[in-house]
Amino acid sequence: MTWLFLLFDSINLQIAKGIEVLIATHDGSFHADETLACAIISYIYERSEVIRSRDPHMLETADIIIDVSGINDEKHFDHHSNEFNLSRDNGINYATAGLMWLKFGDEYLRKIALDYFTLEQRNEITKEIYQAAKERIDREIMYGVDLNDNGQLNTYLNDQIKVANEGEQRVMDELNEFYRYTPDIPYLVAMQNLPNVSGTEQDKNFMTTVKILKTLLINAAINALYTEIGIAKVLSVYDGGSILIMHEKLPWTQAVLANFDKFANCMLAVYPDRKRGWRVQSLPYSLAERFRNKLTAPKAWRGLDFEQLDQVTGLTGTIFVHRAGFTGGAMDFDTNLAMARKWLEEGERS
Repeated sequence: MTWLFLLFDSINLQIAKGIEVLIATHDGSFHADETLACAIISYIYERSEVIRSRDPHMLETADIIIDVSGINDEKHFDHHSNEFNLSRDNGINYATAGLMWLKFGDEYLRKIALDYFTLEQRNEITKEIYQAAKERIDREIMYGVDLNDNGQLNTYLNDQIKVANEGEQRVMDELNEFYRYTPDIPYLVAMQNLPNVSGTEQDKNFMTTVKILKTLLINAAINALYTEIGIAKVLSVYDGGSILIMHEKLPWTQAVLANFDKFANCMLAVYPDRKRGWRVQSLPYSLAERFRNKLTAPKAWRGLDFEQLDQVTGLTGTIFVHRAGFTGGAMDFDTNLAMARKWLEEGERS
């Protein structure tokens, strides 16, 4: 009958604290997948609380049980059971973080829009933009967390990139070893598990980590929505020519990289600078070589600014050209566009 008292105590606690949702996960060492899952849920349900236990009766007092129980239904979300086989179309298996994003990602992003975007901005967010932002968060954050938690990174890479000889295997092994120590979310969360810490102190570390991840994910979601709104605008203004002309600052590099074939004819981008004037910039050469210029500025222009640059370009009102030749700018739009057209004629193609 002890579990009945636990249930009543839990219900009384929720009522007393005004808790909207009680979340349960396992105690002990914690990982990126359940901490990030708690960050997702606790943002959607602001009046939420987390309990950590492996006692089945204690766990069942919660509204949502994650990363423990061996059950998967509308209340339980655990990827550890032998029967669990849910994976993405690309073969990456879901762990708890990905499961929570799959279930709550739409609701999460719509709340982000309500909390951080104006009505005018929200009206720009189509169903397709919400979906693209959800996929971006999954791709840029949840993939890495789920691959790590499932121990799937090596097998996934081997499935995607076939190793043909010992030299290629060494490269693959070195990349895997490098990945183990990159300061991504799984590594940073692992560092929050301090040695010789248990019980209440470990629970405190857990909640501190959830709070950090909550802030990180909120900001990532805001950026994802802004990026996808911007990408949609870039695609709408591009006319298929050699210069992408924008009259507002947009995430054009992300648009190009996400739609590389659509920009096959494009060499340069023209856009307003954040600080002053206008910019010309080369598109990236390829998806793999993003920092290689598709069209580098004429050699004689590189590293010059103001009057010196005016003299070699024959223009008036130029500001600079970077010595690496990937970008430059001018004070007004017409001069900047003229610079871009000369760049097209005289620049160096990769």
